[in-house]
Amino acid sequence: MASTSGYKVFAYALHILCTLLALVLISFGIYILVSYDTNEVGCWTAYAYIGIGAAAIIIFLWGYLSAWREHVCCTMTFITILCVVIIIQLAVLFVLTKGENTAASNLANSLETTWEEELNSPGAMSLYENWFECCGRGSPQDYIVNERLPPATCFRDHDKSKSENLIHRGCRIEFENYWRHLLSIFNIMGWILVAVELMLSFVSCGLCNSIRNDHRRSYY
Repeated sequence: MASTSGYKVFAYALHILCTLLALVLISFGIYILVSYDTNEVGCWTAYAYIGIGAAAIIIFLWGYLSAWREHVCCTMTFITILCVVIIIQLAVLFVLTKGENTAASNLANSLETTWEEELNSPGAMSLYENWFECCGRGSPQDYIVNERLPPATCFRDHDKSKSENLIHRGCRIEFENYWRHLLSIFNIMGWILVAVELMLSFVSCGLCNSIRNDHRRSYY
């Protein structure tokens, strides 16, 4: 059976790992909010990641202090609340994972605003076209129907001298795929966070039992 100090070291290591994962999820949620003009679904997605991370950090601080003070009652309370937090996180992560495609589609809607700007102020789409090597909203045809030729950013290496250099992929689908890929990565990180939290709950149970035994032995 591991000693109290051994359980504490393991618990502290798990606390640090969980805190790092939680901070990454919070940062991703903030990135969504501050970087793009998101709609209601996009905002809900961002707040979901922030909520998962923030709840984890708050409960981890409590758990860290409980382990440091070797307080049985506080540790048991931490374990109970951690289990409740895990259940809530599982529900939120299930919804996030199930709705990846919907969230990606809504987050990609910010490109629509940029396309409208492009029609009024040529060059607005250049960021996306250089970033994703794409052209127009859906295809180069978007420029043609608006009585404009595709700009240099729609050609590979910006070489307009050869028609075969024209990029036929639209930016909307590329941007949506970008968000789908990001959401998939951070959802996986969320599941990893929950898995580590489950490990932490078991280690905390062992720590609580070890502290209780130490207190009993101190009476003899």
